[in-house]
Amino acid sequence: MNPDTDLRYVIPDRLADISEGVLSNDAFDYEEGTDAMLIYLSTHNVDAALPFVINVLENEAIYDNRLADSAKVGISLLDETERPADFVVVYPSAEAGARMG
Repeated sequence: MNPDTDLRYVIPDRLADISEGVLSNDAFDYEEGTDAMLIYLSTHNVDAALPFVINVLENEAIYDNRLADSAKVGISLLDETERPADFVVVYPSAEAGARMG
């Protein structure tokens, strides 16, 4: 078990479970030039999905880590995105509106 790489499975599975399918796993990647893992999720209802993501980040310890301390959440309404800059930050609120990447 490698907690760093296992996050790519644990987080999407947890979110799909608690959201009762509102969120689903869409892929993962690593940000170019950094060690940051990008976990992509899919939903048909961003307004319903976002509270589940924020709740897990702020209130659940995954592998004994509080993810809110280092996570960013970005959204894109595009079906296909080419780069992290296609996403607009929605969490943390201090960075809301900025482009990712």
